[in-house]
Amino acid sequence: MARNLVPLYCAVAAMVGFGICGRQELKAQDAVGGAVRVGQVDVLPNDGFDAGTGLYQGIMLAGANPPKVGPPPTWPCLGGGGDSRCSNIQAPGFVIPVPAQVVPVNALGEVVWTLTTTTATGTAAAKLVVTQGATTIYSYNFTFPVTANGTWYAYVYNATLSGAKKGSVTATVTTTVGTATITGKTVLQVQ
Repeated sequence: MARNLVPLYCAVAAMVGFGICGRQELKAQDAVGGAVRVGQVDVLPNDGFDAGTGLYQGIMLAGANPPKVGPPPTWPCLGGGGDSRCSNIQAPGFVIPVPAQVVPVNALGEVVWTLTTTTATGTAAAKLVVTQGATTIYSYNFTFPVTANGTWYAYVYNATLSGAKKGSVTATVTTTVGTATITGKTVLQVQ
């Protein structure tokens, strides 16, 4: 009897092995967060710039997930040939999702924000929270390294952008480097 089970055990072991080591695809429940440095900022503190803050919030938006993860077509994407995914985009082209203000019930998508470092350097701790009223619909945390005088694009894709109720949903991002913290918000309408 035990001999007859050996092929079954081998088949199960092979399935587990391929499941762990095989090519990973983005599933509906998988979220991915990251950051890309998109430029150098030449900061001159003597020109009235508040260099003490060290960290500044830029644009923030929510939009569609990238068409696929990895090489083209996808985003974030920085043009000029430095990023193979965007080699046909002219520098300093920058590809992000089209912003969405109205989303369907139970929508998934990407939340994007930019930030600028002047004196801030080290590890940036990023947190995305999506709320509807007092209810937290979605939360995601990640970290990434930053250096001074840079412009950064941070993103979380496959994020839950809406719950089961129609109405307003607020996506809030908080990024902290050392003692400097910045916050961005965008409001979506669930229809």
